[in-house]
Amino acid sequence: MKNRSERVDFSPAICAEPKSPDRTANLIFVVRASHKVLGKVDHMYVGRKKESAYLSEVYQKEGNGLYVLYGCPGIGKTALALRFAKGKNYSYYQARSCAEMHQKLLWMREAGGLDESLPAYYDIFRALYDDAMEKDPDKKFVLMVDEFQDIIRYSDTFMDDLVEFVETAETDVFVLLISSSISFVENDFVPRIGKLSQAIKGFYKLPELGFLDCVNFFSKYSTKECMEVYSILGGIPAYWEQFSDEVSVKDNIIKKILNKDSMLCREGMRLVEEELRETSVYCTILHCMANGMNKLNDLHLYTNYSRAKISVYLRNLMEMELVKKVFPFDGASLENARKGLYRIGPHFLLFYFRFIYGNASQYQCVDAEEFYDNFVEPELDAFYGESFSRVCREYLSIMNDEHGLPIDAATTGEWPGKKGSIDIVMQDQDETNLLAFCISGEELTDVDALDRAFDIAESASLTPDYIYIFSRGSFTDELKEEAEKTGGITLIGIDDL
Repeated sequence: MKNRSERVDFSPAICAEPKSPDRTANLIFVVRASHKVLGKVDHMYVGRKKESAYLSEVYQKEGNGLYVLYGCPGIGKTALALRFAKGKNYSYYQARSCAEMHQKLLWMREAGGLDESLPAYYDIFRALYDDAMEKDPDKKFVLMVDEFQDIIRYSDTFMDDLVEFVETAETDVFVLLISSSISFVENDFVPRIGKLSQAIKGFYKLPELGFLDCVNFFSKYSTKECMEVYSILGGIPAYWEQFSDEVSVKDNIIKKILNKDSMLCREGMRLVEEELRETSVYCTILHCMANGMNKLNDLHLYTNYSRAKISVYLRNLMEMELVKKVFPFDGASLENARKGLYRIGPHFLLFYFRFIYGNASQYQCVDAEEFYDNFVEPELDAFYGESFSRVCREYLSIMNDEHGLPIDAATTGEWPGKKGSIDIVMQDQDETNLLAFCISGEELTDVDALDRAFDIAESASLTPDYIYIFSRGSFTDELKEEAEKTGGITLIGIDDL
């Protein structure tokens, strides 16, 4: 084994203990403990303190406000908005995809008692406002329009009327437009409404919940089981609602995904079909990516689609956040890096195209348990391994926020190498590097993993000031001794998270 002291200088200053280690040690334990005190909270709302604080802050501002809250379906936007509106003077409307006059008719009927002859959206807003002020004139009026894109797509007057209402209301009003169409909000909305967008005071994109939120919700599962659930469902609380920690992860997969009557068995195709045309092309690309074809040229050679055509479809998938492009960490060597990589973003979409889409005939011919045994279980461990780095990345991000790392990282990324990758690269303003490697197998991780980490760092031209090695298994005594002797090396098993 090579002498690691010759390969990197771990000086005493660099090898200082992590800052405030007592605050961040065993984050899972902290979450579990708080969970026992608080009890299981509303899972669609769990972990939303930052988002709730944002809504409260903008609501309390003087004057009228028009804001947009958006995020992927099932992420908890409506639950957050209704929780925020509790105790306030509010009106909520769920828009639907329909003709404009029918939309108005539905709105007026659901509002109860509104004159169905009202000709314009402005009149609806005023009627709702007058009714609310009559009931409680001392509270700011809150108007929430859910899936508002289903109105704007068929109306040339909705935003004109809404902006006029907001600007002319006698007392303060707070309008919250909610949408599950990320692509519409980020790419189509502002160009469609033009100068009217100047009236919007803020856009807030609701992120997925994190792994620790998953641990909080599935309190009866071990850390390993929570990681398995998170690998499959990601941070979408509507999906978590389908699972139960009263039964095994295997039973949840069989009953709640592979069961032909379940909601989740159809969810993979719904994500693709809801806003995309030419689904045959998109499904072909996604199935290829789910099975390891992550470069443009790989997709071109397999499908015979032109590179230009594939690029257009990939761009559309990225706009919907169904696919993401991987860029090597800025400042690392590009010579040995794998460039132009694409990955499926949502965990569940990857699961669907990996296991169900490509085995659809067998899925129809056998029962759910037999399908699991033959087509899911043999590849499931590898699938979990691919998601392991996401959990580790979140762990380091939380540690960094709590100043629990040996550096205060300013930038974070990864480095996909041709002969090995650095799963997480963190760098502070002084360009001190923390490199993390995630070992996905459950077997013992030995000292060769450390040698490999140094070799990959050298290939990336990154100085490994600190090295973190995560493992889904455990570490040999030899590796532990070597890490302690070398210094600057942290070993974290899945039960240590």
